[in-house]
This record gives sequence, C-alpha cells and structure tokens, in this order.
Amino acid sequence: MKADRRTVLKWMGGSLALPLLAPHLANAQTVTRKRFIAGYVPNGAHMPAGANGAWTWAESLAPLVSRGLQANTMVMRGIFNGFPAADPHWQNCAGFLSCKPIELGDPGVARCGITLDQYVADRHPSSLRSLELGGLYYHVHPLNDHPGYSNDYLNRIAWQAPDKFRSPIPDPAQLFAKLFGGESGSAAQINYLHNRKRSILDSLHKDADRMSTRLPATYRPVLRSYMETVREVEMGLGTVSTCTPNLTQPTQDFGSPNTNYVLRFQLMHQMIVLAMQCGLTNVATLMYGPGVSELMNFPEALGGGAGHHAVAHHGGTQSSIDRLKRINEVQVGLLADLLTRLKTANLLQETLVLYGSDMSDGNVHLTENLPMLLCGAGADLRFGQEIGSTSARRPLSDLHMDIAQLLDVTTLTSFGSGVCASTGQTMGVRV
Repeated sequence: MKADRRTVLKWMGGSLALPLLAPHLANAQTVTRKRFIAGYVPNGAHMPAGANGAWTWAESLAPLVSRGLQANTMVMRGIFNGFPAADPHWQNCAGFLSCKPIELGDPGVARCGITLDQYVADRHPSSLRSLELGGLYYHVHPLNDHPGYSNDYLNRIAWQAPDKFRSPIPDPAQLFAKLFGGESGSAAQINYLHNRKRSILDSLHKDADRMSTRLPATYRPVLRSYMETVREVEMGLGTVSTCTPNLTQPTQDFGSPNTNYVLRFQLMHQMIVLAMQCGLTNVATLMYGPGVSELMNFPEALGGGAGHHAVAHHGGTQSSIDRLKRINEVQVGLLADLLTRLKTANLLQETLVLYGSDMSDGNVHLTENLPMLLCGAGADLRFGQEIGSTSARRPLSDLHMDIAQLLDVTTLTSFGSGVCASTGQTMGVRV
C-alpha cells in the first residue's frame, strides 16, 4: 500500500516526539525501590460511621499540603482490616502489618503473623535487619477488662515470626547508641570493647551448638530464635564505625510520653534517614503511640485535656472531636517531617512509606475505610491521588501485596488470612 504525504508527516511527527516522551516513560518503568518505612497511629481519625470525615487534604492531611507533599502521597479509600472476634485496639495494632489474627486465651502468650516489614528485611538485607521505634510507654490494660489478651498486642507492630515480636526503641538516645555505638574513648579502647563482645558471642555460639544436640525438638525453635538475635548483634558490631552521625547523642528528657513528643520523633526520623543513607538498614517501623494511648494527651500542642483514647471515644462531644482532629494533625505533621527528611536526602524515590491506623471511627471501633496513606516518589505510581472508594471495600492485605511487589518481594503469593486475606487483585496504585 502506498503511503500518502499526510500519513508520512503524522508518522514523522510522532517519531520526533518520542525522544521528548522517552525520559518520562523511562522514569515510569525503571524506578527501583528497596526501602520501607511503616508508621502506625492508634485510635483512628474523625471519620464518623466510616465516612471520609476530616481525613481529607483540607483538614487532617493539611500538614502534608502545607509542606508540598500532597504530590508524594496517595490517600487509600475503602480499606478494611480486623477480625470480628478481637477488639481492634489489640488486633489491628499487632496485625497492622500482617493482617493475621492474634491468639487469645492466655495473656502471657502473644502470637500473630510475620509482618510486611520483615519480609522486606529478608529481601533487602542489611547489617541492622530493621529498626523498630517509638514505644513511648508500654500500655498495660486491666485483665478483667480484656481477659485472655496479651498486652504485647497493644505495644508491638513488627513480628519476625508468629511468636517473635520486635520491641520498639522509645528513646532517641537509645537509638543513637544502637546506630552509632554509644561508646566513647580512644580508638584502641573502642576496638577492645568490640573484640570483647565478639569473644562473648563466640562462646554463645559454642554453647548453643552443644545444647542443640541435647535439647528436645520442641525447644529447638526457641534456641534458633535466640541465635538469630545473637547473629543480628554480631552484624551490628561490624557497622558501628562505618557511619559518622551529623548530630550528637540526644540528651533531652524523653521519660514521659507527653514530654518532647514531636522532638522525640523528629530526632528518630533524622536517625532513620541517616541510617538508610549509610546503608545500615532498609526497613523501619514507627509507633506514634500504643494501641490504647490512654496516657497521651499532647499538652505541648493542645494544652491540658483528655487523653488520645478518651477523645477517640468522644460520644459526639464537640470539644473531644475537635481535640481528636488536632491530635491527627500533630501526627500527620510528623509524617510530613519524615517525608521531608527523606526527600532532602534524595531517598524518597527509593522508599515506600505506609502510614495508617487501626480503625477509622474510634468512637465505635469501626474498621472500615481505614485512614491509610502510601507515600513516596516516582512517575510510575499514582501519588497525589485518591485510590479506591468507600463503596468498594478492599482488605488491607491487598495494599500490602502491592507494596511487596513494588519492593521486589517475590516470595509472597498471598497475604493475610481468613476474612482479611488478599484477593489477588491490585489496589490500582500503578499509573
């Protein structure tokens, strides 16, 4: 067939435009991500009956807009999580990153599921497997209120195994010591201390080898779990001197959850970003409060008043609703701080940040249309948009599967279990 002049010119115009389009297409196709941060906030937001309520750019998410981060944030709609037989304060704190049920019956036993952050840590290993931060205080609930519930479910969101949670670091000074050694003295003194630690760890290995041949089979998983912790300490010893912090060890008072609340997390954010820049870790989780945050009343930002959990159960009282909204803004402001630091360090495009809560309407413990955000950078994902809708409910596990695939965690073919199992359908976060 003979091409006419108009067809040739159209073809040439398209060809000339391709070089201009190519960079955009390349960016959309070649973004490589290997870092993951998850931030958990308790008690939900002001989302009456699960409607979007104040969980919008104009209200609770306004701190992201004011920092120019709307274009780095997806608002997820219609997501649910949780199992009907368990109180969501416990279930959706412990199961935030696993979508697996907690085990009830013996308050001394805590079992949930392996969490998304730990799968990412396996796929992208580093000298520090992962960082768990922000246990402002360990909430202990009256057993006669929730018999058979382990308190650990309110205070842990990272689980390396169904029976092995990872405890968060509450104090920036402790985090500094973990990342940068926390030791002072001459190089010779520090080297001596490190060699001494290695000597002790060598003895532990020998003892474990001897014990493993004599232990009953039922006890061997416990020993394996213990030795995994020992190996993690060993790996950390080799990294202390490889990264120089651009800050000194914090000395402020972090003994109370209501003292230096914002500063606590700003310092932790700074150290997370530095640790990722230095290659010390690729994974971090942050608890901005325990599952029942009864003792947190944010006096520095809000003045005196009721605690976070109490205002979440506001009963329609306007003053409590207003206070809950302000707490949401304070905590979203912390997310804005974290994203800004990642962006400044040129890490945001290689990092996915999940931020969300255990329920939407805390007043009635509703676990539909959870307040959930996915943050990062890259033209391949639909940042700056709202994904999903309140009329089409989806399990949180579907979002976790999308995140796993974006972080090249290819070993997962499904996620969650029971009513919270993944459907196999993408959430639609890709362009």
